[in-house]
Amino acid sequence: MYQIAVCDDEETIRSQIIRVLSAHPSREAFSVVEFSSGEALLNSLRAGQAYLLLILDIQLQDQNGVTVGRLLREELGDNATQVLYISAHTQYAMELFDVRPINFLTKPLNDEKLSACVTQALALAPNLDKALTLRVGKQALRIPLREIRYLESYQKRLTIHTTRGDHVCAQRLSDVLSSLPQPDFFQIHQSFVVNDLHIHSIRYDHLTLDDGTELSISQNFRKQVRELIFQSIPKRGGFHA
Repeated sequence: MYQIAVCDDEETIRSQIIRVLSAHPSREAFSVVEFSSGEALLNSLRAGQAYLLLILDIQLQDQNGVTVGRLLREELGDNATQVLYISAHTQYAMELFDVRPINFLTKPLNDEKLSACVTQALALAPNLDKALTLRVGKQALRIPLREIRYLESYQKRLTIHTTRGDHVCAQRLSDVLSSLPQPDFFQIHQSFVVNDLHIHSIRYDHLTLDDGTELSISQNFRKQVRELIFQSIPKRGGFHA
């Protein structure tokens, strides 16, 4: 079961959100956790709690919601958790680009728009709990897909670069790619397969991941990569150009 976090310091707003979530057609697919402060939510995230969606007020008494979102992306390296911002003020909209939220709703909240955003988050969820199982030495290693940044093939060795470190095995890149969900994972070079959750920016001949790693896009894959990226923009909330 997925978890959705609701963070707002106004009890009336939290109550409205909980009411809308409780009436959602897919209510049995998720549970809801309430937070009245940004610091409490941050403590939960830092403790390793995973959420499908954060419904996050921007103007919190103890934290700025934009700061919370940036810490989620940059400090914790989490690009899988969806963020839905809410606020009574529209001037914050341009500050949200780095966090890549699925939407920005203004108060007073519209129930139908809020419910639609939850539906969108659930549509992005199918692969969040899946994992890649590989044999590393004599052990079978299970790596959550959301933690994989990219795969690198070099001299008959395959390195899986993740948010928690690197793993090396003897499998072929093509064999592993065939077992990964596509187009979430796609090839950009003879040696590289990337997870679109961790793409920060993209240029004509290279892309940059959320940890600063730059990877070359070979000429043979450029057209395919552009098509996949454009398909992903509405789903992921856009990439930096």
